[in-house]
Amino acid sequence: MLKKLLATLLAAVVMLSCSAALAASVPLNGTVVNTQEETVVSPYGGAVEEICVKVGDSVQAGEVIATLKTTKVYALQDGVVRLFGSVGETAEMIANLYGAVAYVEPTMQYTAQISTKTADANNEANRFVHPGETVYLRAVENMNRTGTGTVTSVASGSFNVILSQGSFASGDSVNVYRDPTFTPINRLGKGTISLVDPVAYTGEGIVTSYAVQNGAQVKKGDVLFETVSGSYSSAAGDWTQIKAPCGGIIASLNMAKGTAVAEGSAVATLYADDGMRIEATVSETDLLSFHVGDSVIAEFTYLNDGGISARGVIEKISRLGEASSSDTESEEAWFTVSVKPNTSAGLYYGAHAIVSLSDKDVLE
Repeated sequence: MLKKLLATLLAAVVMLSCSAALAASVPLNGTVVNTQEETVVSPYGGAVEEICVKVGDSVQAGEVIATLKTTKVYALQDGVVRLFGSVGETAEMIANLYGAVAYVEPTMQYTAQISTKTADANNEANRFVHPGETVYLRAVENMNRTGTGTVTSVASGSFNVILSQGSFASGDSVNVYRDPTFTPINRLGKGTISLVDPVAYTGEGIVTSYAVQNGAQVKKGDVLFETVSGSYSSAAGDWTQIKAPCGGIIASLNMAKGTAVAEGSAVATLYADDGMRIEATVSETDLLSFHVGDSVIAEFTYLNDGGISARGVIEKISRLGEASSSDTESEEAWFTVSVKPNTSAGLYYGAHAIVSLSDKDVLE
């Protein structure tokens, strides 16, 4: 009797082992898919200066996807610069507080408004003064004080001169001549020296950088500061970069170099690494052999000639099956098994995999 019982138990163990082996050997056809699509938005507006990735590239969280071209504000004259505000503030906000983002006090600090009433009438040419021409100035009270200037604007009965050299003071009365010898017949008029107002510079959008130091001497053409369109941001950062919000694969790009993007606009889509799954189908017959939480091995048929595999865990199994295709005689339904791989490294979207149950460790 005891021998019969032992034989029965042994047969049951063998059957269970065979059943487990059979379940472990059930292969499922699977494909790497995405379940988490991220939209990459531009935090600021501006023209795209450079696109640093292409569709299909793998990126890490914080990696630069594209850069925006800044608007550079240049000095229009030599002088000493005075800067206001801080990087990250908008130019409009700074200008509301201080009148401008930067002021340049011109190196040539004096100008003169000249009346033509005292021009020598014996010289017909004195009736015509031309913007841009060089003129020569001499103080009325001290004729040893002389200088040179350029006509900047002309109106009926007067013209303005910006001084390029000379030793004058604000309020000095001067005569203006067409020649450096101050010949009376070439006198164009008489006026008063005054200080030149500092030139104000402002812009639009966020100030991303100051190119010069406060109080520095600048030359005409030097960059004073740079801006990019956008809203006020108190957070420190690089306001010219569009970065990946998470690690993943670039699925699409909705921008081109040189085109304008608006603040908050979608510029790319990204398949997040956390959303990578292997989806396989299991027949109705084999459905009960698979359970949520089971460990599986995915062997990739074509990657490295089948030499790449990865471990994962069944995350969910669909409870809604689909009927077999019409070209088969089977009436079975098929269900979707979603596997979360332990790592997304080395895996490619769309790659085909054979998924099977296993309790063995697999090198990834």
